[in-house]
Amino acid sequence: MELFFIINEHAGNGKGKKIWKKLKKELNISFSYYKTNKSGHAIILARELANTSRPSGKKILVIAIGGDGTIHEVVNGVIGYDHVYVGAIGAGSGNDYSRGYFTFQSAQQVNEFLSNEQSFEKFDSGLLNWDNDKQVHFVNNSGIGFDAFVAEQANQSTIKKRLNKIGLGKFCYVYFVLLGLFTFKLFSITVEQNGVRRKYEKVWFATISNQPYFGGGMKISPKSDPKDGRFELTIVYDLSRIKLLFMFITVFFGSHTRLREVIQENSDQFTLYINDELPCHTDGEIIGTTKKGSRIQYIVRQKSWSAVKRK
Repeated sequence: MELFFIINEHAGNGKGKKIWKKLKKELNISFSYYKTNKSGHAIILARELANTSRPSGKKILVIAIGGDGTIHEVVNGVIGYDHVYVGAIGAGSGNDYSRGYFTFQSAQQVNEFLSNEQSFEKFDSGLLNWDNDKQVHFVNNSGIGFDAFVAEQANQSTIKKRLNKIGLGKFCYVYFVLLGLFTFKLFSITVEQNGVRRKYEKVWFATISNQPYFGGGMKISPKSDPKDGRFELTIVYDLSRIKLLFMFITVFFGSHTRLREVIQENSDQFTLYINDELPCHTDGEIIGTTKKGSRIQYIVRQKSWSAVKRK
């Protein structure tokens, strides 16, 4: 099996570069590596590796070094290529991928994994179709509303960089949760599931989950399993701002689901209809802003990609 690394040196305000500098000195196996230089570059690199290696019939392992956004791009680049397997080393702020899937923690782990019998497993991904114009895969979650607002604010802020320098990057999300309590405007949304439509008013956010965690360790969807062929849709609505703050304390433990204002539905497909301008994210990366009449469809793609198996 051939080994490739795709590195985002800027992840975690330079954490990716530090991890890679140390890692490559300690690797004692053959490998090739590529560095990203812009947003979306990891998709291009991963897809090129998948295409060029396919004719040989050899299996390849692509290890992403970066945050959830880098891993998100690598997976989007290799979905549909059965000979490509994904590994990861977390170097971002939130690192929610690391909570739901296996990630390497050291060069020794990588050395041992490649030197012994490798073990992989297949996972589901989510496919987002936006007004039949945009398609994006995700492995963690996708959200519209407050969670996307927090992700957008955090990704654009200098506060995130400062906290990353002292290893507290995930608290950047907590800061913008508190800020959003006073600035975010509630919205309405219509959800279609199995041909039935339900409308919700005074909505804070609607999140589709493929695994339990988002926002730097918040256990938004405790029962989500990326191998069960299902999504969990979480809607938080008609909740006071003070009670929302309480909810974000309980969400780290997964106990927020007991609240009357928290709705969770389970299905392999959801369609959301939105009439407001709201940010939308996939795996914490903002992919656009909704508008009046926006239609976003989520479909589970069962066992669509392969990654290193958790022991």
